[in-house]
Amino acid sequence: MKAILTYHSIDDSGSPISVSPEAFRSHVAWFASGVTRVVSVGQLLALPDDADAIAITFDDGFRNFGVVAAPLLVEHGLPATLFVVTDAVGGTNSWGGIPHTGIPTLALLDWKEVASLAAAGIELGSHTRTHAHLPRLSAAAVADELMGSAERIKMETDLVPAGFAYPYGEVSDAASIRAESVYKWACTTSMRGVGPGDRAWLLPRIDMYYFRESGRLDSWGSARFKQYLWLRSRARQVRRGLTAVNEYL
Repeated sequence: MKAILTYHSIDDSGSPISVSPEAFRSHVAWFASGVTRVVSVGQLLALPDDADAIAITFDDGFRNFGVVAAPLLVEHGLPATLFVVTDAVGGTNSWGGIPHTGIPTLALLDWKEVASLAAAGIELGSHTRTHAHLPRLSAAAVADELMGSAERIKMETDLVPAGFAYPYGEVSDAASIRAESVYKWACTTSMRGVGPGDRAWLLPRIDMYYFRESGRLDSWGSARFKQYLWLRSRARQVRRGLTAVNEYL
């Protein structure tokens, strides 16, 4: 099974974007055990369809990624991609100055910290300039969000990001077309493994919030695992239609 995993914040709040430090340490131990291969997203896409491998990604660029997650990943030689909201670097996740109900307002990494993580081996990707709802924007505004964020990462770190993550998992025709022109691949929040029919600019990911319980990863790739994943995906779709808080994810 090939899959891209998603994290947001590593904290103890219990929010829908949070995985506790204790649970994350357990995940890292599982990743490092060799049960499945851990590679970058680019490497994952180059593997055969029947390969068993995962890629680890983090959205938003929370400071707790640099404090808690990155040291563990680097220590165990585990590649990961950090998607940065470029205009919010050094601020918080109150996108547009508006806190989200049920979501903790947390500090984001500054550019010095982002550059330091990149130097330590963390891959940088774009998560737009402002964490905007892309389907609500004009084609020109979408281009500004996607191109402007890539240009800012290049300006601040001298690195050209290969990957992009759609904020809230929301994709429009203008956004996917622009992503294809700027990036080598792009991630959605469609919750499943990567299959042979998936386009490089519409990649699904598995949200690790749903695997925070001890032992949940032990059935990786089995029929039981896939059934649980399908059920969580369906339930999540229903909740997204009913509650605003899940729009964040």
